[in-house]
Amino acid sequence: MTSITEIDEANFETEVLKSSQPVLVEFATGWSLPSMMLNGAMDEIATEFVDSLKVARVKLDHSPNLGLWYGVRCLPTVLYFSDGEVRVGIFGTTNKEAILSQLRPVMNSQRVPEIAL
Repeated sequence: MTSITEIDEANFETEVLKSSQPVLVEFATGWSLPSMMLNGAMDEIATEFVDSLKVARVKLDHSPNLGLWYGVRCLPTVLYFSDGEVRVGIFGTTNKEAILSQLRPVMNSQRVPEIAL
């Protein structure tokens, strides 16, 4: 199983903004029930798309400025970054299928192979 990259203010630029591959970043807390409910979906996405997508998590308890910089107003918030820019935002409790259905058009437009749901 592929691990999710832990992101903080010190490594955000390197791991997300300057990443050579797209990055799916979950902004969450360790104690929020909606955030905990998303953990399994993010783990599955990280495993399935290990070659084409980096999956990362920002713990807002430890890096609150990242939440402020990206206007995070609800938990969890998932942002898809490509070439250092946010391309998709997914807000609130959701599941793997809903995340992938929102990512598919953006990923396909970047000539990434079709995502099978």
